[in-house]
Amino acid sequence: MSAPVTATVPLTIRVENAYANGDAFTHVLDIDISPPPTPTTCLTDWALDELIPFTGEGPQYADNPAIYEVEILSAPVAFARLIGLTVTAEG
Repeated sequence: MSAPVTATVPLTIRVENAYANGDAFTHVLDIDISPPPTPTTCLTDWALDELIPFTGEGPQYADNPAIYEVEILSAPVAFARLIGLTVTAEG
């Protein structure tokens, strides 16, 4: 018998937004997102698709170059392999 399919996974993430003008922001968020589709899915690709959209400080920073980082701080036991996963993007 296989494990039940989970529609979403509750995670706690840390988001860091660092802008070229020197402004920096850190947020800890509780989110519900789609789980990785399979155990063999590239977790970095999945995290870039699913987690980077939680970055940014809004339209007032849209034209400022930035580095965005998201780290998974907590996850349910079935998804413990995600804890500590960190992705970074520039924009």
